[in-house]
Amino acid sequence: MRECYSMAKTEKEIMEVLWEAGGPVQTGVLLEQMRARGRDWKRQTLNTLLARLDEKGIVSRTHAFVQASLTREELRQKETQDILDDFYGGKIGNFFAALTGHICLKDEEVDKLNDLIEQLREQ
Repeated sequence: MRECYSMAKTEKEIMEVLWEAGGPVQTGVLLEQMRARGRDWKRQTLNTLLARLDEKGIVSRTHAFVQASLTREELRQKETQDILDDFYGGKIGNFFAALTGHICLKDEEVDKLNDLIEQLREQ
């Protein structure tokens, strides 16, 4: 079974706090920071959300500390790949066709896409 990196809004909020911290955060401190952001959670609520993030491989927990296992960019790439796989059969062409639909692209947009394709070919 492949991993799924999609997250609920509350999980994303937790990740923002962890990314801002830049390192391990005590769960008690994280709970206070979430309360400062308007989330009046009990410790068990936070622990449940952290367990979900841990199962997905997005955070790591040791004793009373938690930290992000992925950077924002790494997570964004994994989420994007999930969408590509789930909705477009893993094919960029299928995604692009759905994205553009019947839209007529401007020459400037086509040039940018061609530049991106060339960059990807060189990698």
